[in-house]
Amino acid sequence: MTRYLVPLLLTAALAACNGGSSISIDDNDADGNAVIATDESGRVQIKAPGIEGSITLPKVALNAKDFDIEGVTLYPGSTLRNLKLNGGERDKTGDGKVIVEFESPAEPTVVRDWFRDNMTKQGFKVTTKDANLIGTTEDGTPFALQLGSAGEGKTKGLMQVGR
Repeated sequence: MTRYLVPLLLTAALAACNGGSSISIDDNDADGNAVIATDESGRVQIKAPGIEGSITLPKVALNAKDFDIEGVTLYPGSTLRNLKLNGGERDKTGDGKVIVEFESPAEPTVVRDWFRDNMTKQGFKVTTKDANLIGTTEDGTPFALQLGSAGEGKTKGLMQVGR
C-alpha cells in the first residue's frame, strides 16, 4: 500500500496545478494494476489494489515552464494538454514511458527547430524527419516528437520518452 502513496501524492500535487490538462499514472506489477488520473475539471480518480475513489482539486493551468524532460521544457507559450506516466510498459532497466501532448503558439517547423536546438544543447542525439524529431536523451533513452498543424500559427505536439 505504501508504494501507492508516492504516486498518489505526486498526482495530487500535479492535479492541484491542473487546468485544461489531463494527467495519468499507470503502474502494473505483481500486486495488480494501479491507475491514478486527472481530467480537465481537476477530478482525480484512483484505482489500485485495496483502494478506489475520486476527489476534485483546485485548477491552475500547466504551461511550458512547468514541464521539463532532462533540461528541455516545452516551446515557450505552450500549453500541456495531456501527460501520461506509464510504468506498466517498463523495459529491462525498470524505466517506463512518458507521453506528453501539448499545443504551441507557432508553426510546426518553428517548434521543431526550437526543440532540436534545445535538445542538442542538453546532449540529446537528434534526427530530423519531416516536421518530427527522433533520437535519444543524453542517457540513451529513446524519444520521438511528432508535430502537426493545429490551425494557423499553432502546433499540436506529441512527445514520447522511454521504450
